[in-house]
Formats: sequence, C-alpha cells, structure tokens
Amino acid sequence: MNILNVHSKIIEDYATYTESFIDIADDGIRTAVHDELAGKRFWPDPLLQFNPAYQKAGRIDTLAAEGILHPQMAAIFSKYELYKHQLDAISLGLQNTDFVVTSGTGSGKSLTYMATIFNHVLSQPEKRGVVAVIVYPMNALINSQTEELNRYRDQYQRETGKDFPIKFGQYTGQEKEEEREKLRQNPPHIILTNYMMLELMLTRQIDKPITNSIYANLRYLVFDEMHTYRGRQGADVAMLIRRIRAGAEQPVTCIGTSATMVSGGSVQTQREAVAQVAQLLFGKPFTPEQIITESLERSLSRPDYGFEELKDAVRRPIDPTAPADALVIHPVANWLENAVALNREDQILRRRTPETRQAVADRLATTCAVDGTTARRVLNDMLLWISNVNAVLFTENKRYTFLPYRIHQFFGQTGSVFLSLEAPEKRLITLEAARYRPDSEEKIPLYPVFFSRVTGESFVGVFLNGKTIEPRNLREPKLAGDDDGATSPDVNVGYLLLNGAVWDPDQDLAALPETWFRTGTLTLLPRYQKRMPRKIWFNHLGEYSHTPHAQ
Repeated sequence: MNILNVHSKIIEDYATYTESFIDIADDGIRTAVHDELAGKRFWPDPLLQFNPAYQKAGRIDTLAAEGILHPQMAAIFSKYELYKHQLDAISLGLQNTDFVVTSGTGSGKSLTYMATIFNHVLSQPEKRGVVAVIVYPMNALINSQTEELNRYRDQYQRETGKDFPIKFGQYTGQEKEEEREKLRQNPPHIILTNYMMLELMLTRQIDKPITNSIYANLRYLVFDEMHTYRGRQGADVAMLIRRIRAGAEQPVTCIGTSATMVSGGSVQTQREAVAQVAQLLFGKPFTPEQIITESLERSLSRPDYGFEELKDAVRRPIDPTAPADALVIHPVANWLENAVALNREDQILRRRTPETRQAVADRLATTCAVDGTTARRVLNDMLLWISNVNAVLFTENKRYTFLPYRIHQFFGQTGSVFLSLEAPEKRLITLEAARYRPDSEEKIPLYPVFFSRVTGESFVGVFLNGKTIEPRNLREPKLAGDDDGATSPDVNVGYLLLNGAVWDPDQDLAALPETWFRTGTLTLLPRYQKRMPRKIWFNHLGEYSHTPHAQ
C-alpha cells in the first residue's frame, strides 16, 4: 500500500466534499472563499514525524537466568529484547520505587509495569487477591491490553504446558453481569479499569468483595496515559488515588506512563516538570531520577555520509523496491535520520519536532542545491522505500524497523463567511470569526454571511437595534467580542440582502408568513442602496422564514 497515495486521495475526497456545499452567486465572496480553500485553510500541509530507534539493553530471559527476574518470566517474555528505558523502569519497579515512563508511541511502556507486576506475583504464588489496579483513560485501551495479556498467557502455556499463574480481568462497565460476578467471587491479581468504574467499585455495596481485596492486597496502582488527567478531572483522579492509598493495608507503588508530557528545555528540565505533575497526581514525592525518558539510537548505518555523496544521491533515481541493506546505507535515508528525525543535545540523541513534508523537501532542496520538484520526488520515493522495507520486516515478525514514520494530517472545521458592510471594493471578506475588522483601528463590525441553497445568493443575519445594524449569527448565540449577547425587546431580527435585485416585493411578499404582516413588522431600507445595492427585512417577533430567495 502506498501511504502517500492514500493520503492524497483522502485530501482530494475531503476537498471535493467541502466544495460540494459551496454555491455562491456573489463574485467577490466566491473568489475569496475559493482562494481560502486553494490555500489549504482547512487541510494544511501534513506533519512528517519519524519514530527513531530505541536503545537496546538486554533480554528478559537473560535477566531471568541471572536471577534478577523470576525464572518463569523467561517463558512469558520468550526472547524479548528490552529497550534501555524499559530496563531502567523495571529496575525501579523491582525495588518498589514509584516511577513514570515518558517515551514515544510503540516504545513498550506497558511492559514496564506489566513485567514489574508479573515478577511480584510469580515471586509470591501463594498470594491471592488484587495486587495491581491498572487505570486507562479509554475502554479501547483496556480491550487492547487484555488482548496483550492473553498473548502473554498463551506464550507461557506454549512454553511450559502449564496454566498461566497470573489472573487478570477487566471491569469497564461493558461486561455482562455474569463476568462481573466472577470477578467479585474470585478477584484476580490484576484489574484493568477506567477511573470512573474504579470509583464505583469503591463505593457500591455489590462490589464490596473487590473493594476489600483491593484494600487488603494492593501493591501497584498504575495510571496509563497520565497526561490525560488534568483540570477538574485531574483533581478527581488525584483525590481517588489518595483515598485508595489511605485505605490500603500495604505500601502502594505508583506508576504512570505517557507519550507526551512536556516539550522544550533540557532532559533534566523535562524530568523535573514531569516529577512535579506526578507528585500532584499521586500525592507522593517524585524526584527527576524516578522519571524515565526514552534513550534513542540510530537505526541506519552511515551517519558519516559525505556531502557530495548526498548531492549525487539526490540526483539519482531511487528504487522504492530495493532491499533493506541498500536502504540503511543510502545517503538520503541517513540525512533524514540525522537532519530530520534526530538531534544531538548534550551528547544525548533526542527526537526532533515534526515538520511538514513540504518543509523537509525544501530543506533537502536547499542542502543539495536542487529544484523543489526534484526534492519532493526524492523525498516521496524515499518515504515509500522505507514503508516497503518495514512492511516486509513486519510480515516477518521482526521487532526492529528502519526509521518508521507517521503522517499527521489535521482537518479544520468549516464555518461561516464574514464581511464588513462597506463598498464592494473596500469590504473585507474572511473566514475568520471576529467581531471587528482586525486590519483597522476603527471598530468596523464583521457580519456573518449565509447562502441560499437554491440560488447561491448571499444574505446577512442582522439585528436592527434602533437605527444600528448589528451582526446576528444564525448558528451562534453571539460572536466573539459580544459583551453579553443580550438585546432589548424592541430589537428586530432579520436578513440583509447583498443583492437587491433578488427581492421583488410584488412577488416575494406573498411568500412571507402571515405573522410578518403586522404594523411595523416588515421594514424595507432602500436608503442603504446609495452605498451598496441591498435591502433588508425584519421580523419583529424574532422569527424568520426560508423563502425561495433566502434559504
């Protein structure tokens, strides 16, 4: 599958879908809207994010053979190679030290607490009850983790021919009552849940057996994706954690994971910031040494490629079907890893901030003194080559990959058109919702514009407040900048037509509802045609109706 073609097709379909709703009769507004769409306002250039390789640090079966981990851990994690951040975290967990792991997506953060918990349960086979509670922000993550635990169980049973000694279950509110009753009758070692169900378990009488088991046996309290707990929800979770720790009969080791916590600053500064967050959430002291960050390494073979080699490689065709051994030494691939994916700071490799694909191509063009078209072609061919090589590694069940990447595409929410009620050659037309023209010191109001689905004619939602015309957004109770959005009972509401030619009183009055035909309810303002051809009508009762000219 060519992911670049898939991305292009998605953008093309979204653009077609968006433009299918646009039928604008006014030339000036139509041009302004199409210029905004052509400028990718609602689908900016995608970000290209590389996922660098993580530094390897040994195997679980080796640690088990050395007596660092329980011998049965080798059967659960057969031939499993650890990254350095995983080993660092597990080392803290084995000492019953609280820790937080912050590393990229797919870096095996969940293994750090699973291995810690498994090792504890295996070391005390006679113990029963809830040893660990793992809290996830979404039930989808719980379901995914349950599948992973099932794979660990199956792996152990294949290796040993014995039943898996670690019991686990999920409690999300989606399970059938029979499944919940089984958990109550025989609480497992590990419960996977969300924070709302955890709070219910601690308060409902029917769940008392689980609650008692948690308070009597709990040793590990884990919060996955802990960055999601903030604001009032974060305060609720922090209080819940304190309640559990206060009721627990044994010391509880608190563990957190997150792919994103803080950005900017040195590694030490980031660790200090995460430690402060962890201390607030868990209510326990955290030092920077308890914050485990990712350790990266290069996945390609030639970081010392020559500049002339790079220029020559850019000018040569790239074969996206070539094998992996050609990819790892290619100068363009190594340039991507060293100049786009990684950055060395204080002798430590760190991942760079994602850039747009266009920005990466522009840098390659500048570096190698080639035109933009050539640089984009080379970049696209290289990305396709990386995808093809990694797809083969995936089918072969290889854990390592070469410079995997993600394309992050953001889609903006469409909204209204806004304009100033000035002469056509002076008026501002924008898709940015605002109360006044941002390019003028005078407070010139901006009015929301809507369009007839039948004719494409433009009309403006307005209030007539005395002799003042004020913006009236039909989709929002008020625009940004309104003081309170309140109007007096005497304020009339209605539409202002930008094209007076579409209003024919002799024909169109018959299309208006009877409620509009009361003294003072219908007002025409032809005097405004001196400045701009438009007319306006108002419904005194605050109602409006769709007519053939303004739907």
